[in-house]
Amino acid sequence: MFRLTKYLKPYLLLILITIILLFVQANADLALPDYLGKIINVGIQQGGIENAVPEAIRQSEMAKLLLFISPEEKEVVLNDYTLVDQNSPEYEQAVQDYPTLANEPVYVLNVIDQTEMDKLNPIMAEAFVAVSSITKAVADPAVASAMAAQMGFDLSKLPAGVDIFTVLGKLPADQLAKVNTLISAKTASLNESMLTQAAIPSVKEEYIALGIDTVKLQTQYILHAGMLMLFVTLVSVVCTILVGFFAARTAAGLARDLRRYVF
Repeated sequence: MFRLTKYLKPYLLLILITIILLFVQANADLALPDYLGKIINVGIQQGGIENAVPEAIRQSEMAKLLLFISPEEKEVVLNDYTLVDQNSPEYEQAVQDYPTLANEPVYVLNVIDQTEMDKLNPIMAEAFVAVSSITKAVADPAVASAMAAQMGFDLSKLPAGVDIFTVLGKLPADQLAKVNTLISAKTASLNESMLTQAAIPSVKEEYIALGIDTVKLQTQYILHAGMLMLFVTLVSVVCTILVGFFAARTAAGLARDLRRYVF
């Protein structure tokens, strides 16, 4: 068997190319389920919103989130966003993307790398979940009463028209810390992925409030992921064809050479 290897020398380049193509084909085939999962999980279920870090957020909404973010994390968040108002140089472009900017200032996400995005995501996700939980508690007296003992005050007894987040912003630091501890305890059992999914509806609501076309956002994500999936499929098909071609050429050449040398 090993004596035959010397006859393979003229075809070493073809064999090497075939091995590389097989590697590319295998990776392309393994990537396809991942793209399909993104289309279903992110494109359909999450409306094309990949994480809990919004590309823009109203100043009033950011103020609510910051109530549930530690001072150290607050600095991280504010460093990654730029507050845009009518006096900002980027106002004209930004107001086209976020029509609500005409009525109130908006924080716009800076260009950040994936490492910073991964750092920011759990911070924003937990804050969004906290704001959502408080909002639902105010709307449901039963839930508000259940939280009263742990929070130190009953949300259901707030006077009509009083904004709960304005009240929370005026609480002493230790009492606000109790609220944050209570909410953190409820989200502690969620991993980062589940926490992000829980925050996505709030991010989508914020996009709607900013005037962003969320249907267009979802469609663009699905189309982009679908095009990438088609490209990967094309790469896999091309690799399959080339592997067959080079393998057949190598086998035919080797068989021809063996016949010539042996007979």
